[in-house]
Amino acid sequence: MDEKKRKKRQSISISRKNVLDLGFTIGIILIACLVSSLLVHYSKSSANVTAVFTLAVLLTARVTDGYGWGIAASIIGVIAVNYAFTDPFFQLDFTTAGYPIIFASMTLISVVTSATTGSVKLQARRAKNSEEHTRRLYDFSQKLASAQNADQMIDLAMQYLHDQLGCPVLYLEDENDIRENRERIVGEIGGFVSDAIEHSAISDCFREVCDTGVGTIHSPYARFHYIPVPGSSGMLGCIGLLWNKGIAEEEIQEHVRAILAQTGISLERQRLAEERNRAAMTADREKLRSNLLRSISHDLRTPLTGIIGASAAIEENGDSIGAKETRKLAADIHEDAEWLLRMVENLLSVTRVSQVAELKKSEEAAEEVIVEAVSRCKKRFPDAQIRVDLPEDDMLFVPMDATLIVQVLINLMENAVRYAQTPIDIGLRRDGAWAEFSVRDFGPGIADDKKENLFDSVQAQPDSRRGGLGIGLTLCRSIITAHGGEIWEVNHPDGGAQFLFTLPLEEEEK
Repeated sequence: MDEKKRKKRQSISISRKNVLDLGFTIGIILIACLVSSLLVHYSKSSANVTAVFTLAVLLTARVTDGYGWGIAASIIGVIAVNYAFTDPFFQLDFTTAGYPIIFASMTLISVVTSATTGSVKLQARRAKNSEEHTRRLYDFSQKLASAQNADQMIDLAMQYLHDQLGCPVLYLEDENDIRENRERIVGEIGGFVSDAIEHSAISDCFREVCDTGVGTIHSPYARFHYIPVPGSSGMLGCIGLLWNKGIAEEEIQEHVRAILAQTGISLERQRLAEERNRAAMTADREKLRSNLLRSISHDLRTPLTGIIGASAAIEENGDSIGAKETRKLAADIHEDAEWLLRMVENLLSVTRVSQVAELKKSEEAAEEVIVEAVSRCKKRFPDAQIRVDLPEDDMLFVPMDATLIVQVLINLMENAVRYAQTPIDIGLRRDGAWAEFSVRDFGPGIADDKKENLFDSVQAQPDSRRGGLGIGLTLCRSIITAHGGEIWEVNHPDGGAQFLFTLPLEEEEK
């Protein structure tokens, strides 16, 4: 039905153009007759009549399409000059010398003028089409630039081709897509069945990296015209076009190839960006592993040595040392063992963060996560004074891996207990689209020379029996970064160190 309407509209358009050309031709000849009549009346001479009708033929050839109207104007002009403006008047007499030359001259003028103006019109039409294609290509490039991923780019290209060409569009990333029903389609195919001919055309397209299918030398009996989506290192896929109006003109096919070339460039840019991101993630993981190994070798040696020494002293001198000294050695063993337990927990958290590309998050009540962290910290440090300040009227639900965020809070609180030995304030508040957590102590704060690398490496503590902060702060930053948040430290204006970190309240769209 659409094809019939299109042909009907095209027929109407052609008819209207013919009517206009006929009207222009008649009008110009009539004006030439009128002007010639005035010239003969006032000058009493018909010497300039031929020039007037020659000009009329030129104008007719210029404003009409093709050669026919100009030739018709030249014939009518010769007859008019002979009949109305040459003696004997109002009689046709072609025996007069010079008329064949006049007729041939006017006909040649009309043909040459029509050819020249036709060529100029064709060039102007091509220039206009080229400008339109360039504008469309620019608009399409702008849309591609705003696409978030490869799927959106492919969808944009398919929808654009469907809208511009008015035909169904098929996309295949590899030649097996059609067999496994993974093809992507825009538009109604109308009973398309993936048969052997289509399979052959698709295989030829991927193997030969050239146009295949209908209108080509490769599988010309296929229904679709398959065009490769080019990339710098090979094909990125192919587009299939089901022409509804017959094979498109070469100019349209070139525009399609330009669109696909632009799509291929954008797809490769997207893939390169993804590879860079993966490389950066791999580098970050390697850096985390490297820091982890340095921290392990630094931190595990001292508590293990203490456990071995204390247990050996009890084993070898248990009968000679007093009960008080034995209890002290046992307490040291217990403390060192708890240290090692916390280290193992951190190691497990590091492994959990470094081995997955994306954390499995769920909506968790931030207040409950804080309560859980405080409860676990109090079990390890029963004498610790921990005060919690939670929003009264605002229940914050945050997408997070709750186990890891609890580990972050425990690490920050343990550092405050061990190195500041003061009460601890835990805070939570909404900051726009973020949930902000804070852990503050009331100690001397953080020295300026230690702030720069505080989250990057092991910081020696002269008053620590084990000699370092371990992997706690490095792990905290890795966990918060993996959640899409930030962590930083400040020295509170009223004294003490304060660690703050933020988590987004809504999951980012992928």
